[in-house]
Amino acid sequence: MIRRHRGAILLEVLLAIGLFAGAATFCLGVTKSLFSAFDRTDRRRMAIDLARSKLAELEAGLISVQDLRGEWSGGVGSRQDDVELDGVASGPHWEIDAVTTRTEYPGLSLIELTITEVPPDGVVEGHVVSFTLRQLVALREQDPEMYETDEMLEGLEGLEGSGAP
Repeated sequence: MIRRHRGAILLEVLLAIGLFAGAATFCLGVTKSLFSAFDRTDRRRMAIDLARSKLAELEAGLISVQDLRGEWSGGVGSRQDDVELDGVASGPHWEIDAVTTRTEYPGLSLIELTITEVPPDGVVEGHVVSFTLRQLVALREQDPEMYETDEMLEGLEGLEGSGAP
């Protein structure tokens, strides 16, 4: 009778170890999927921020639609993710595609700005982040320097170092 009892205890211990290993594997899988979802969400937020920033620059007349097309590897907002480690840029690279469409509204164009993540080594790991922003924009045909300065701003040139806003 003692021998049967020993076998039952061994079976219980092995079953407990198996259940623990299964639960640990499940928890690690959930954690990995959560971290990958957080990373994907962060990269999508960066794409949205880049699209809005570039569209604001376009509306202000600082850049043209032709300047938007191509690849962008700079930081987004105040983040500086494009740090080089051993000669390889660690931050995400973005491809920007801008499509303009005439609208029925005079002076307004529909800008479709698509930001797509480009893997630095060309190998796609997981999901590629892409975001499209559509907005009506009054495109400026002149250089922003050609616009007149507001009368309220005259005489403020010497105040840069005085702490005035």
